[in-house]
Amino acid sequence: MATAAATSAAEPEAESKAGPKAEGEEEEVKAARTRRKVLSRPVTAATYKTIGPQWDPQEEGVSESDGDDEEFAMASSAESSPGEYEWEYDEEEEKNQLEIERLEEQLSINVYDYNCHVDLIRLLRLEGELTKVRMARQKMSEIFPLTEELWLEWLHDEISMAQDGLDRERVYDLFEKAVKDYICPNIWLEYGQYSVGGIGQKGGLEKVRSVFERALSSVGLHMTKGLAIWEAYREFESAIVEATRLEKVHSLFRRQLAIPLYDMEATFAEYEEWSEDPIPESVIQNYNKALQQLEKYKPYEEALVKK
Repeated sequence: MATAAATSAAEPEAESKAGPKAEGEEEEVKAARTRRKVLSRPVTAATYKTIGPQWDPQEEGVSESDGDDEEFAMASSAESSPGEYEWEYDEEEEKNQLEIERLEEQLSINVYDYNCHVDLIRLLRLEGELTKVRMARQKMSEIFPLTEELWLEWLHDEISMAQDGLDRERVYDLFEKAVKDYICPNIWLEYGQYSVGGIGQKGGLEKVRSVFERALSSVGLHMTKGLAIWEAYREFESAIVEATRLEKVHSLFRRQLAIPLYDMEATFAEYEEWSEDPIPESVIQNYNKALQQLEKYKPYEEALVKK
């Protein structure tokens, strides 16, 4: 009887001890579930970015029931949005790379495919492949004379990346190649303006004047676009003029006014305003002759523009 009573008394005590232990185990399970929920979110997002939208979290055993369903769904949506854009971008980049490979293969078969060269340069530039785009441009320039647009794009890219004196010399070399391809006033104008930036270097002043003088010899007589070269050269000389160099600016005005160019009247008026002395009669006579020539040539130039 005593034994039975002792056993009966012990049973409630055992049950009371088992109660707290079960509660502790339950808290531990909840904590584990919380950890799984926290970890599953970044894992889910990372997997989505890697595999793509076709990946199904349910099939991979990632449960959304561990915690608040609505909270998990919002978190998943927020984390997956950047992944979608990144996935689309990767697809576009991969498409461009495949097209680049196709164009390179095509050129290995037929190096004289002009359009293929142009398309390859465009895509390499789009993808930021600086070394490859330089090589592609170099190869094309060895086979074809490049257009004004292609040269200016190449020159602008190299100018934007030039950092020191050695880079500047490489850009000068590139300009020299460009002006040999075409008689192009816009490229000569870019060359002159770029050389002005190197005036602080040794021999910089002589370099600028040399470039502008060659530009005048090459395209200074261009009736519709030669004016820009003359104006750029004259503005440069005016900016650095000293008392002993005034004659240089006078000389440029007089040389320009003796050539039939568009907007001659504006140049003559500018010279009158700039000069402190009256314009010599010989200069006025040369200007009037050139103006008469311009009126004769204008109809032909305008007919060419219409074509």
